[in-house]
Amino acid sequence: MKTALSLFATSGIFAAILLACGDDDAIPIEAAPDAAQADAAAPAEDGSTPVVGDASDDDASEAAPTRPPFDPTPPKVTCAVTPCITKLVGREDNYCATAGDGIVRCWGNPTPLGGFVDKAQTNAGATPVVLSGLGEIADVGISTRRICAVTANGKIYCFGSTSETPEEVPDVDSAKTVAVGPSRACAVLASGDVWCWGDSNFTGKGAGPVALAGNKAIATSIGDVAPAYALAEDGTLFSWGPTGEALGRTSAVSPDLTPAPVVGLPPALQMATSNYHACALAKDGRLFCWGRSDNGGLGLGYIRNESFPVEVLFDGAEWPTQIAAAQSHSCARMSDGSITCWSKRNTNGELGLAQTYGVFVPTKVEGLEKKAVSVAVGENSTCALLEDGSVQCWGANDMGQLARGTRDSSRHPSPATVAFP
Repeated sequence: MKTALSLFATSGIFAAILLACGDDDAIPIEAAPDAAQADAAAPAEDGSTPVVGDASDDDASEAAPTRPPFDPTPPKVTCAVTPCITKLVGREDNYCATAGDGIVRCWGNPTPLGGFVDKAQTNAGATPVVLSGLGEIADVGISTRRICAVTANGKIYCFGSTSETPEEVPDVDSAKTVAVGPSRACAVLASGDVWCWGDSNFTGKGAGPVALAGNKAIATSIGDVAPAYALAEDGTLFSWGPTGEALGRTSAVSPDLTPAPVVGLPPALQMATSNYHACALAKDGRLFCWGRSDNGGLGLGYIRNESFPVEVLFDGAEWPTQIAAAQSHSCARMSDGSITCWSKRNTNGELGLAQTYGVFVPTKVEGLEKKAVSVAVGENSTCALLEDGSVQCWGANDMGQLARGTRDSSRHPSPATVAFP
């Protein structure tokens, strides 16, 4: 029997084309279901997804693949290259890679790189630069304007458009992780408390703690015109900021500056957010996304905004084990070390596919040389940390975000290995 996902994806793509795409955005499909089937494939208002087809189908004898138990243990890097990268983060037009010795190298848009690059150079930022002088770095946060680094002693230093050299963030001395927006940032402290600073009309102003109804946090995410999020130890995902689909809950005020749980989401292990949408990986291995879907970033097989989490379906026996989201597209690292991505468009090759049109359901990236440990995304580009400690990138390179030493306006759908200094 055809899987529910296969029929769901086909019907969703067809509906999306009819409802949201002009001639320039037409997406080839092999077959078009009737309107009744397309409607049946769409989730109900409560976020549940009906199953399309039943056991009476002619091909009901085809057995669905057997899924092994979900294993949330993060894969490890087995160093076979120098430098050996152990952590990779990306956002907008920049990426930062942390080596096993705590040394961090960043590349892409020169603005957030501050004085670590010579902006007078033609290809400034297109070659990874070492964030020297900060000592061992435990975590890095990126925005369009600045980069902030958490040092091993819990201090946070930020640099970029407002400061060419790293400046220490006051009143923070026990940070574990940091998330950075253009005008505001948040850190998770060793105590599990969330501390935010900066001024945003959407997510808060000034410096101080953000209360999570007595919960302790393990991660945060923040943008500028999108909601902020904090993931609690018990798996509850809190959101605050501008109302709209990405908030994941209803609110009578906008912006809503009081963190409250996202509605309809099981306990989560990890989250990823963009200005358009958010995704969360549940502790049971299921992936949920919500928010605006006009860019196809929800991976649900159709273009329709979702105000509450809806499960993303995957064909085959592999589980998603890590999620990354940008305004342009989303990607997931799978349990077999492959990467799947999805978006309305693949103009720059950010999906890792040779075709120029997009896909509305998770689709495997082509050409990775080895199994991936994690995936990071920026706007129109993607990078993967591989099991040997190397990094491969693909997609747009107009800001040097593929770390190829030069900028260009070509599309790069094939992963290429980053050469680190």
